[in-house]
Amino acid sequence: MKKIIMFLFLFGLIAFIISCDLKNTENTTTINNTSSSTSGTSSEVTSTWSTSSDITTNEVTVPSSTAYLTTESTTTTFHFTVVSTTATTTLPTTNTTTITNTATTITTTTFLTTNTNEPIIPVGYDLLQDELESVGIPATGDVKVLVFVVDFVDSQITETTKVMDDVDLAFNGNSEDIDFESLHSYYSLSSYGKLNLTADIFGVYRATHNSSYYEQLNENFYATDPYTGEYLYNDAPHPDSDLIYELLEFYDNQINYNDYDQNQDGFIDGIYVLYNHEISYESGSDLWWAYQYYYWYEDSFDGVYPNYYVWSGIDFFYEGDENVNARTIIHETGHMLGLDDYYDYYSDDLNNSGGLGTFMMDHTIGDHEPFSKILLGWITPIVIERTMVIDLERFLVNGEVLLIIDTWNNTIFDEYFLVMYYTPEGLNELDQDDIFTDSGILIFHISAEIGNGYDSESYYYSIFNNNNTDTKNKLIKIIEADMSGDIDKYAIVENSDLFVAGDGFGRNIYSTYRWYDNKAINLEINVIDINSESAKIEVKFK
Repeated sequence: MKKIIMFLFLFGLIAFIISCDLKNTENTTTINNTSSSTSGTSSEVTSTWSTSSDITTNEVTVPSSTAYLTTESTTTTFHFTVVSTTATTTLPTTNTTTITNTATTITTTTFLTTNTNEPIIPVGYDLLQDELESVGIPATGDVKVLVFVVDFVDSQITETTKVMDDVDLAFNGNSEDIDFESLHSYYSLSSYGKLNLTADIFGVYRATHNSSYYEQLNENFYATDPYTGEYLYNDAPHPDSDLIYELLEFYDNQINYNDYDQNQDGFIDGIYVLYNHEISYESGSDLWWAYQYYYWYEDSFDGVYPNYYVWSGIDFFYEGDENVNARTIIHETGHMLGLDDYYDYYSDDLNNSGGLGTFMMDHTIGDHEPFSKILLGWITPIVIERTMVIDLERFLVNGEVLLIIDTWNNTIFDEYFLVMYYTPEGLNELDQDDIFTDSGILIFHISAEIGNGYDSESYYYSIFNNNNTDTKNKLIKIIEADMSGDIDKYAIVENSDLFVAGDGFGRNIYSTYRWYDNKAINLEINVIDINSESAKIEVKFK
């Protein structure tokens, strides 16, 4: 066990958690062995256009849900060929010939437009799990995780059936059966159906030793000399991993652990240990808390290795007045997917402060915000690097979000702004504390550069150069429309932080805002209009 080396890499993750041509054209189309020749004549049209079906050009694929309007003019000819079996595309045209059979309608149009500043729908860029040295739970697909319920001789579960039923509800329940959401229903909704996460639950397992034994192991494992900072017990066993080894050995004849390696990377995708012990909220051993960490040893079971795990108390399911509260395991599963914490561990230090102030990876409430969903590949941002006006749907519908940047370098690991139309519905509806209760536009400042390597001075390991605790610049920040700074001061979000019609970031709100390298942003994000379904946003580069 190379404890010192591994610990330097992993120490921080113990956190409590944790993308035409200008001429007349002649086209020949053949259907059922019948030829027809058509020609179109170029003619200038206005710069406003929209479509009810996907259109592919030699530049970009534009999604059907969004309409675009440019505010700068450069004359260019675009040639579209639209094939549809269910809908007719409406575009400004001068000459259109349609050939129809019983199966397919083909419409060929040539026209002149002033629209050249269109968004980029990016493809082929790396996601968070592409950059991680190892992956826990895959971000998409059908994934099963292992859940073990554990008690101790000195802390026994007395209502076994109720506890096991509640654990099953917390992990596998349907939305209608649980007051908030289960792990399964939450991630199905948050990922727009891309992640189907279920759990196989085993227990109750009675640990070999009493709870105080594992607590003492934990204290020895982390004990340091107060003067030198060196570890006092270099060969001390790791208590979580010791208990996980017990569990995997005990159930080895019942479980084929290879079935829990969905991405076939040689590691068990996810292990959850739910202990029956009083949770230590303010004092006592860190062992009796909830966090995501990594198996310490190098044991193999059925050809796969334990790796990512969540350690959490059963008592977390009974916080508040809900029937079962699964928020803690939902949050910790964010870490199993590779996400960082977005709250500030030390708000009194000299670094950035206040964290994010809301959402699942900070306050353990509501939905995942758009940055996390982009990292995990659940949504694709609409990239804006030129002046234009765009209609933005409610984020709840399909995860539409604008990524605004000077130059798109085909990477999400960069500095940029994210713009979403937030509404207090869906996964945000039930959490009325510490989250927005009005609708409006949220603007995030993201600084997601990677590559600096592990910072030994940082509280926890992250692949990002910045975090929301102990770096000068935040990884993710909400730009407060009211400019009050309450998120930084108190980690509190307010409805007044939302941008509304008439507001302009970089204009009447934070008119001198700068990138983290101190360069002026030289752009405006203006909210022109908001209705119940969409918002009209002008992005204006100066």
